[in-house]
Amino acid sequence: MSPARKIRNKLLKPSQAIHALHPQVPRNEVIHALRERVKELTALHSTVCILQNDGLSAREVLDRVVKLIPPAWQYPEVTAGRVIVGNCESRTLAFRRTRWLQACDFRISPALAGRIEVYYLKKMPAEAEGPFLAEERNLINSLADMLRAYFERKLASQALLDAHSDLERRVRERTAELEKLNAALKTEVKERELRQKEILSYQEKLRGLSAELILTEERERREIATDLHDVIGQTLAMAKMKAGALRGFCAAPEAAGGIKDLSSFIDEAILATRSLTFQLASPILYELGLESALERLAEDTRKRHGLRVDFSGDGKNKPLPTETSVLIFKAVRELVMNAVKHAKATEVRVRVRRAAGKIAVTVRDNGRGFTAGAAAGYGTDRRGFGLFSIREKVSHLGGSFRLSTGPGAGTLAVITAPLGKGKPHGKENPDLRRP
Repeated sequence: MSPARKIRNKLLKPSQAIHALHPQVPRNEVIHALRERVKELTALHSTVCILQNDGLSAREVLDRVVKLIPPAWQYPEVTAGRVIVGNCESRTLAFRRTRWLQACDFRISPALAGRIEVYYLKKMPAEAEGPFLAEERNLINSLADMLRAYFERKLASQALLDAHSDLERRVRERTAELEKLNAALKTEVKERELRQKEILSYQEKLRGLSAELILTEERERREIATDLHDVIGQTLAMAKMKAGALRGFCAAPEAAGGIKDLSSFIDEAILATRSLTFQLASPILYELGLESALERLAEDTRKRHGLRVDFSGDGKNKPLPTETSVLIFKAVRELVMNAVKHAKATEVRVRVRRAAGKIAVTVRDNGRGFTAGAAAGYGTDRRGFGLFSIREKVSHLGGSFRLSTGPGAGTLAVITAPLGKGKPHGKENPDLRRP
């Protein structure tokens, strides 16, 4: 193309330029085609503007889009339109259905469909699709795609909002439930703490009462033992002396034999009285201390039950409160009796040591042992109850009681208790003196 022709085309109007490129097409047809394309583009642009307005409802969007249909078609004066989305429908004025129809269906979701319908109200010249242009088919398809995309986006946004609202509602409900549960849990924790404090208080009181009961019982036992020693023991000693004196005045052999038998009976009564006195309240415990009392316990057990009992102490000074001495002595005696009566042991070893401001007493036997339930101190038999009692009493002293055993494995018991700041072993404590 020559430069002169290019300049001339620039100076011409658009319709003149197109006509110059296609001189075989009549100029009026070119102008008509351009106007139709402008109408179509205007409809598409206006639809875009409508769909970009998020403040419009679905009804308002359909009402505005349907008004764009008649001006965008070739014969606006005889054009009627209808847009349907689900149950929502918008129509142009004087709408009616005729046999000259151009339509396009679109699917927004499995449950929601739409449709655009364009009617000519009277017969018009035939074109590419009945009386409708091929470009008008493209236009109605484009409008349908735009509406489908718009409503898909609206549905997705609404679904997102619904999901967000539902999530917030569930979070609020769950938060309220958690707050209620938390409040109930706090209340229950407070109640449990109060009950736990009450239980601990009751346990401490029971331990105190148990310790006081032991001291009271020990005082009564010592009183009885003192009475046995002072009254019955001395009376028996005097009777033995009198019997010995009478032997010299009896010349008859029969009388001498009877007095000898009487002396033997008195000796047995004296030994029984001494043994009973020791069992009721060992005077050695108060006069010589815990180690001496445990050593005497070992010796007496050997004599009475034929059981080998080995005792050893470290010889260190161990100042103990009287309550501690009494409780430890009774606990060791309980463990030794368990070895005799229940464990069927042949050997028991008792050790007393002082370390880190505490006294540690171990009692080990080679008996048959017992189950873990009884070892925990909660057995239902007498032995289990005794172990439980030892644990509670030692706990009251601020000490501990540990037991290791098993069927056929023997038993090891370790009792620890804090040492006192008072008198060493062998000094009488006024708590247990006779009133």
